[in-house]
Amino acid sequence: MAVNEGEAWLALRETDRELACCLLFVPSDLRGLLSDLLSLAHECENAIRIPSESMLAAIRLQWWVDALAGDDPTVAPLAERLHGHLRSGKIGIGQLHALIGLWQDRLQDGTQGAAGCWAQAFAMMPMIEERHDLARMAADIGRCFAGDEAPDVDLKNCAVRWGRTRAGFSCWPV
Repeated sequence: MAVNEGEAWLALRETDRELACCLLFVPSDLRGLLSDLLSLAHECENAIRIPSESMLAAIRLQWWVDALAGDDPTVAPLAERLHGHLRSGKIGIGQLHALIGLWQDRLQDGTQGAAGCWAQAFAMMPMIEERHDLARMAADIGRCFAGDEAPDVDLKNCAVRWGRTRAGFSCWPV
């Protein structure tokens, strides 16, 4: 099954409207992949925030590893779309495991908070597709997280400012 790029973006928009709108400023051929990667990052964040026990969080994170490595991509719509990206060669299974691993490491050692995971996730995005303005996006949004380990990071505000900067109608504060 081919990956439906619009479906990926709509799914992210349901989770994080502002971040999804920022992806309107990236090339359309990357939008589906980035939407799905950011949706996976949201799933990992929820895996840690929602359960009351760390063992339950670890199980939820491992479920994503298993779902992506398994033979049945239909276990979840996001898993099915990510399998499509794997089949198309846009991303490798190791890169997906590394993304999930950010949250697994956070859960295990507890030395970094939500801000650190998100900053590292954005920093990984340019390595996935070495094109366009992704490196700048990662740097801009990563700057928003620098030194901020508060549990409720203002990711949306950072991403919206990045999107406006890319569109040329706002300046990023230096």
